[in-house]
Amino acid sequence: GEDDEPGWDAPFGRGRPGWHIECSAMAMKYLGETFDIHAGGQDLQFPHHENEIAQSEGATGKQFAKYWIHSEFLKIDDVTMSKSKGNFFTFRDLREQGYSPLAIRYLLLSVPYRKQLNFTFEGLQGAESTVERLRNFRSLVSDAKCASLRVSKGGSETLGVSPSLTRGLVQTALEKFEAAMDDDFNTAAALAAIHDMVREVNTVMANDGLSADDKTAVLGAIAKFDSVLGIFGAEETKILDADIEALIAERQAARNNRDFARSDEIRDELAAKGIVLEDTKDGVRWKRK
Repeated sequence: GEDDEPGWDAPFGRGRPGWHIECSAMAMKYLGETFDIHAGGQDLQFPHHENEIAQSEGATGKQFAKYWIHSEFLKIDDVTMSKSKGNFFTFRDLREQGYSPLAIRYLLLSVPYRKQLNFTFEGLQGAESTVERLRNFRSLVSDAKCASLRVSKGGSETLGVSPSLTRGLVQTALEKFEAAMDDDFNTAAALAAIHDMVREVNTVMANDGLSADDKTAVLGAIAKFDSVLGIFGAEETKILDADIEALIAERQAARNNRDFARSDEIRDELAAKGIVLEDTKDGVRWKRK
């Protein structure tokens, strides 16, 4: 009965701990009495987060969290996702259907957190294509032959287009990206800034080529974008057929041992290197993307 539950007598009656106090205790243990960002679904705002604030700030006299991010509900094919309706997918479900973690993350970032995202498989396939284009762009820039500088009569080095043009548009993209993220994490506008830069740099590469400094600026910007959003993923490295076969054998052994974490890790590792696995009744097949 209730008397068996852990509890404490207080002047205002007997009280016992619940999940509100657990969260304050865990937050303070791992993050301190005041920390920067507290996230959660909008349904937790009342009463859970309000209780966390009241009890934490009542105990310490200090601000509990500086910023709160209450995300909107996710919809699946225009119906609000919930466990009770059974209309939800786990990350593993989507991975087992062959979708990459980068595409899943991109889709979730494509709509600001305060707006409802309607999840569809068409949308996820679109995100897969977009991420692939971004990764291909980075490879094109990395492999681009740098345009040679010409010396003008005045002795200054010039290109057909001013070398500072590309660095100017890269700087603009970085500023737009930062302004978007500062605007309550407007990830849609931040992604738009990246796509604008990609389009403009592609035009420069097609017409005039990049100088070495331009190339460094573009790759530096991509690294900065990715340090925040993580949508470009690890750089592709060339992988030999024998290495692929060895990893597939290791993955099969992991699956046999029910070590699904390692199995998924190997699939992700191969996917990042452009290798797609297909489990068939005749065994595992693979192809390069």
